Order: sequence, then structure tokens, then C-alpha cells
Amino acid sequence: MDNDGSPGPDEPAESKQAPGRRSLWRVVVVLTVVVLSLAATLVAVRAQDSRPRAAVGDVFGHPFSEDPLPHPGEVLLPWARIQVAAGQVSEELPDLLGAEPTVRAPEGGSFVRVEVNLAEDYRIPLSAVSAAYVGDTEIVLRADGRDYPLSVPGGLSMEPSGPLQQDGGRWVAVEGEPEELEVLVTVAGLTQVVDAADGSVEAGRAAGLGALPSPEELRGLRGTPCGEPRRLDRAPVTVHYLPGLECRVQLTLRTPYVDGLGWAETGREFVVVHVVRPRRLSLVSGRGDAAQYWDSRLRFAARLAGREPVAPEVDVNDLSRGGLTLLDPQDPTQVVFEVGEGEPLGDLTLDLLADASLGEPFVTRRHEVRFRWTVPGGELP
Repeated sequence: MDNDGSPGPDEPAESKQAPGRRSLWRVVVVLTVVVLSLAATLVAVRAQDSRPRAAVGDVFGHPFSEDPLPHPGEVLLPWARIQVAAGQVSEELPDLLGAEPTVRAPEGGSFVRVEVNLAEDYRIPLSAVSAAYVGDTEIVLRADGRDYPLSVPGGLSMEPSGPLQQDGGRWVAVEGEPEELEVLVTVAGLTQVVDAADGSVEAGRAAGLGALPSPEELRGLRGTPCGEPRRLDRAPVTVHYLPGLECRVQLTLRTPYVDGLGWAETGREFVVVHVVRPRRLSLVSGRGDAAQYWDSRLRFAARLAGREPVAPEVDVNDLSRGGLTLLDPQDPTQVVFEVGEGEPLGDLTLDLLADASLGEPFVTRRHEVRFRWTVPGGELP
């Protein structure tokens, strides 16, 4: 090399560029340090996420509508049809219009979305023997074999006495990221299982609820007149006002479930009959000026093919009182029988007994007056 620093004839020409390469390496090193610093900062920020973690089993609603889940299954409650689905496992809850969710998933866990919505044709006529509904309803998410109750405060409520939810979407905090999902709906001890993968449903005895008519179909029924009654006594009194003896079978329902009685045994079902029958009778003895009018207290009894009812008779309007259903001005009586599932119905016999008395409050004479209607089983509505 010459004294001026120029390369000699025997030195490689690329040695002139060595300082430039050193500068390039410095830039690369600086950028690498910056990238690593940013990554470390992001990790540190993520590690400092101050949001609380949800506990396994916590249930969360979402204020905004979401796209429906695929593969819903139809579940038959004794008073409604509902569509049930599960899926969409997520590490985070949906954001709130761009805002970050306020809680994180459990450590190592996730969230699973569950939907329980009313079907389009959701109503089923509920049969009961008392006004207060007594059957318990529970909804559970089963994820990889573990159960997560949804019928908790803030969860899903499906009771006939309360408002039926039109939008039943919920998120459940679960362990891990489950792959096998089912939703279990239990009513009065009977469980229906919905497979989230394809929407198939194991309904068991509840499948019989699908044959019940809709309320619209029930309103279209005209009922069946009971016909002329037979007089079964020889008391010296007659009915002063014959239209008072009118009787009509308003409807007949065959159902596997009656609230207050529960689910019928396998191979059995309930027959619920509503009967419009006399509530008062005007009884008279003698004629003209000698006519005497009797007070009477009525009793009613029903049998189906000789079977006694499995529950006391009840006023249908008493079952509907306090609800949104309009009271029936004909004031029907309900009787419930248990029969073999699908077996032909026998004759329905209806007895009206009047304990007649004369001279209230100082009774001088008493008689029992008895009438009987017989409605062939094949004519029951």
C-alpha cells in the first residue's frame, strides 16, 4: 500500500468497501435490538393484563345480537318448543362495540357459546293439576364430559310462569378448549340431550309432547255434546229448567306429562278431559200453587272406561287465573286419567249428583238426585 492509503497493485479492490459493510452490520444489529425490545415490551404488556379472570362455570350474557349457531336441536318442554345449540369456543368474550371485554378466560380455559331460543311455532298447551307450576327446569352445558349449569342467576330461565326468552344466548367459562359439546335440558327429572355437532336430540318420553295440538288448533275445536242424561234416582223432584242439564266435552288431550303428576311411566300416558257441565240446578216438586222449589248442592264425578281420575277435578279457570289466558265463560272442569300409551279410549261417564233439600235454613226433607251422561270413547274430541 502506498503511504497515501491507496491500495497497492497486490491488494484486493474490495478492501476499499470494508467500512461500508461495517456500517450495514451496525444497522442490522440496531434493528434487531429494536425488534427484540418491542417484542419484549409487548410480552410485558400482555403479562400485565389487569383484567380479572372468569371462574370456571361463570355465565355471561351479551347485550348485542349475534349470528345464530349452526345445528340447533328442537327440545320439547311441556309448554313450549325451543331451539338449542352450542359451539363457537373462544379465548375471549365478544367485544362491546370495539371495547375490550372486562374479563379474561380462566387460566388455560376458554368460553363456549350456548343458545336457547323459542321455536317459531313454540307454544304447547300445558296440562297441570294446580295453578302454581311445580316442575323444575334445568339447562346444562356438557363440555368434554364436564357439566356447567346454565340455570343460574343471570343464566337461562325457562319457566311457564315467567316470560319466555326470545334471545337466550349465553357464554360459559370452561376448562380447556372442549371439542365434544352437548346441552342437557331437564324437566321434572326427565333429560333431553342435544348434540351440538349435528343438532340431534335424545328426547325420550318427551317426544310424546310433539303430538299435542297448538293453542290455535284447540280454539278451533267445537267439542262434543254429552247427549241426554239418564236419571238414576226416584226422588219426587224434577228439573224446572231443562237447559240447566246441558253438558259438553270441550277437549281431550293425550300427553306424557301433567304438571303436579310428573311424567307418566313408560308405556303409559295421561288423558286430560275438559267438561262443560251444570253448575246449578233448579229443582221443583208439585205443580201450580203447590209447587215447591228445592235448594241443591252439586257434586260431579267422571270415569273413563271405568277408571277413576288420578287427580281431583279442578276448575280450568282456576288454573289460568293470574296468567295472560282469558278465562272461559263456560267455566269447564278438568279431570285427568292414566291409560296405556296409544290405547283406544273407552266410554266417558259423567255423573251429576244434586243433594236437594227443602226448607232452608230449617230443612224438612232431603233427596239425592243423580244424572248420568255417557260419551262413547270414539266421539271424544
